[in-house]
Amino acid sequence: MKRAEVLSRLLNEIAARKAAHRPLLLGIDGRCASGKTALAGELAAAFTARNPSMEILRPSVDGFHSRERRYRQGEYSPNGYYEDAYRYQALVEYLLRPLSASAFPVQCRQVLRDLRTDLPNPAPPTFVGSNAVLLFEGLFLFRASINEYWDFRILLDVNAEESISRAVARDTGIIGTEPVVRKKYTLRYEPAWQLYVEAESRAIKAHWIISNEDFRNPRVVKAPA
Repeated sequence: MKRAEVLSRLLNEIAARKAAHRPLLLGIDGRCASGKTALAGELAAAFTARNPSMEILRPSVDGFHSRERRYRQGEYSPNGYYEDAYRYQALVEYLLRPLSASAFPVQCRQVLRDLRTDLPNPAPPTFVGSNAVLLFEGLFLFRASINEYWDFRILLDVNAEESISRAVARDTGIIGTEPVVRKKYTLRYEPAWQLYVEAESRAIKAHWIISNEDFRNPRVVKAPA
């Protein structure tokens, strides 16, 4: 299926789920380099073109990282990445719980720390009204501690080989040489994803599953009838 067709179907699905009295909270999950950020950007642009008055929120789980804990179990520990990389309590406190309130506008934070510098992000809290859609992308989003907050869940599926290949191409020169990047993804990030799959059965929780190995021609694996 052409990418434009999949995006159109997704937009219609999201519009049908959006209640008038509260924001819609959408989680985009998937392996590293599965195309989560790209999909969130495409959906944001399409929503803005279709409904300019709609408030689109585009935070990422990376804005709630936990560098002081991330490597306490070792640089290449998959358990360390799965268990310690992100501050889910802060994500709930500052973003998900406020956006799940019953009266709007509400004040929330879309980011707490800068992933690259590990410094507090100076962005001030924002007020969000009921006419908003949260397009939140990241890893491990359907885990039990935060899964209840999502109104709509999209899983982008690519195989392990494709994930590592894309990640190495993306991150070489940014976080290290190619062998260093490949080692980290092979020993830490991919095994952490497998821990997540085994622990959370994330595919069952996803409303939509999209095979995104062919970026131009994604394949809808699961969608509501």
